Amino acid sequence: MLVSVTSLPISGEYQDDTWLGNVIGPERLEAGDEFGCQTPESALLSNNFDFVEECKAYLSGRINASRWGEQPISIGTPQGDLSSEFRDVLHNSGFTVVGDLSNSDDDRFTVIHRNGGSIESGLSNRSLIESADEGELISLYWIARIDDMNIRRDRDLVEWLSDQDYWFTTWGEWVTHQKSSSSITVEINSNSATFSNPTLNIWNTPGTVLLENVGQDITLEWSGVQYDPLEKDERILRAGHREDTDGLLYLTIPPGDSVTIHSPQALAISHSPSIFNGLKNGITIAGHHTTNMREWSQDFRDAPLRFTWLIERSEIPSPTLVLPLLSISILIATPVIIRKIIANDKEHQRSISGPSIITP
Repeated sequence: MLVSVTSLPISGEYQDDTWLGNVIGPERLEAGDEFGCQTPESALLSNNFDFVEECKAYLSGRINASRWGEQPISIGTPQGDLSSEFRDVLHNSGFTVVGDLSNSDDDRFTVIHRNGGSIESGLSNRSLIESADEGELISLYWIARIDDMNIRRDRDLVEWLSDQDYWFTTWGEWVTHQKSSSSITVEINSNSATFSNPTLNIWNTPGTVLLENVGQDITLEWSGVQYDPLEKDERILRAGHREDTDGLLYLTIPPGDSVTIHSPQALAISHSPSIFNGLKNGITIAGHHTTNMREWSQDFRDAPLRFTWLIERSEIPSPTLVLPLLSISILIATPVIIRKIIANDKEHQRSISGPSIITP
């Protein structure tokens, strides 16, 4: 018995989130969410960065990071400047997007800043969202549980966000869309212009360009799949095109594809990278310290919002010497206490019966 209560594990163990690879995780992936990693508090204290590869392997063995790519590229990092050692570990593991309270001028990374506040009831701040500059990414944050306490979402804020003219996106999708958009090239002839998006060594995320002075009566010819036109209220990234007023045309082209515009008159168009579908802003919610996909996502199943889930495996608390020492103390003390109780009971019985009377 003493051996069983005093034996300790050699290393810490972790709990698996079965919802990550089953039912809920795949549903969120198909809807457009992203899965990245979270820096655990223990790593900050120990300065041990082994968790980076461990989390990457944990994710990759269960689910793709995005609709656009298998490998995770986003990671939640601690507040303040990132050490050079930590940055090297992240770069070597393929992480290129960090946030959301970190600082770094390392051009190997894109830093996402927390600029939209929380969606927790009582802490949300709608004015932060409304004051964002047009065309930028608004990143909010969410955590569903702190220790044993469940956190309530701000229902009114979630409903308001769902009705806004925002592109519902994720950290990695936003960053790779920007790179994809900037890579689109054009070849213009007299009555046609071909826009091509090369394949990059990142996710297969479409890019968007805005064309001006397009003119009337144009036709589009895609090189591969003939993508359907985009509606004005579409807020989830996909390939396609949308003609706007005043000769504006939005083209969203996947890497490796091209689209040719044919016009009955000579083309004199200009083009530039654009936010998807001409929407006002991109917006995402970072699910910090996500240890259970069911708990973190269950309140948002019917909302059009998209999340960047920063996954962290919850560690099973390691046994300490407190319980073994307590068990040993109980084992030693129990027979002593029993003997003392028996002795006290005998003394009490003698005091009740009184002294013995001897008859001559």
